[in-house]
Amino acid sequence: MKRKIGLTVLALAFFTQLFFVLRTHYVQSNPAEVPSFNQTENGQELDQPADGAVENGSGIPSSDSDETIMDGELDLDDEVSFSDDLSEDEIDESSLLFEFSPNTFSSYLSINPDFTGWLSIDNTAIDYPVVKGRDNEFYLEHDFYKEAHPFGSIFMDYRNIGNGQDNHTIIYGHYTPNGHMFADLENYLSEDFFLDNNTITLHDMFAERTYEIFSVHIAPADPYFINESFRNPDMTDYMTDLQDRSVHQTDAEFNDDTRLLTLISCNYTVDDGRIYLHAIEIDE
Repeated sequence: MKRKIGLTVLALAFFTQLFFVLRTHYVQSNPAEVPSFNQTENGQELDQPADGAVENGSGIPSSDSDETIMDGELDLDDEVSFSDDLSEDEIDESSLLFEFSPNTFSSYLSINPDFTGWLSIDNTAIDYPVVKGRDNEFYLEHDFYKEAHPFGSIFMDYRNIGNGQDNHTIIYGHYTPNGHMFADLENYLSEDFFLDNNTITLHDMFAERTYEIFSVHIAPADPYFINESFRNPDMTDYMTDLQDRSVHQTDAEFNDDTRLLTLISCNYTVDDGRIYLHAIEIDE
């Protein structure tokens, strides 16, 4: 009897340990699951994180104007002045009613206030939320829910403003051997793939922006590809140089008003290597 009990305990201990090993392997082999932007557009609600899950990282502090409103200094009782051309009785009340249109991104913001948009590229696995922290370190090792994860997140450079306000938007993502995150940037080293899949879509809080890819190249990590546009007002020369560095040639044209998007990931064919994918915003 004692032997059977001992064997049972050993078996339970073995399977418990096996479960945790498999679970750890799964977590480390897959990014955090976030319902896609298209799913939320169709009405799917996002699961809320555990209490305190969004307390780490940056977040959005309240402004002085918020405090003013909360203190009651904003007088909401002021009478609205109507045009002298119409009396209040002549105004069609239906014209004052507005159809409520919820912000598709509100669910993501409620989970993580650092959420700044959604990035997708056709015919790749790149279809992820984009976050922006207080530095470029936190989201290297934390997922969208701000939980520690080796895959990190897809994140925007902390110096960017976002929402189409930057001359140069920079977005980072890890390379993973199983095809997640920014692994598919490597596909653009193939000329056929480069030519057939040359657009990137970035949904931000205010618009859907389309970018046309004009350059891909591999180089050691170099601040030139990140910092230059923050201090060099001559964007035309800068983008022309990026075009000249591309492994595939294009006939893209630029001016100083052209907005640039750069995606960056690791590449292991050179020491401390990076793959850089550059695109310009276009009207569609």
